Amino acid sequence: MATEQELIQTKRRRGNMLKLIRQGHEKQLERMDDFEMAKMMQDLGSRMSQRQVLTMLQDLEVLGYVAFEQHFCEIRERIVAEQIVLTAAGLALVTRRKDNDEVLFD
Repeated sequence: MATEQELIQTKRRRGNMLKLIRQGHEKQLERMDDFEMAKMMQDLGSRMSQRQVLTMLQDLEVLGYVAFEQHFCEIRERIVAEQIVLTAAGLALVTRRKDNDEVLFD
């Protein structure tokens, strides 16, 4: 079972991912994939593997905040997430920047 600190860290990471997706859209950049997201999270100081990033993106998808294409990549020898976008619920959450039970924004 996760500690309170681990839960807070997870929620913050989710918030950072959602903000990064929104910032990319605002700048009209190409939609990112899990590799780029992992690198951007590292730039923010979050040490996350690509598999951890994929898992967190999958969680955000289940929560209804993001959508993406997912498939097995033979070159990377793993499942990858591409074309990551915010859903309407994700956009509303990022725009309000209001914490909830799943996401923290600081």
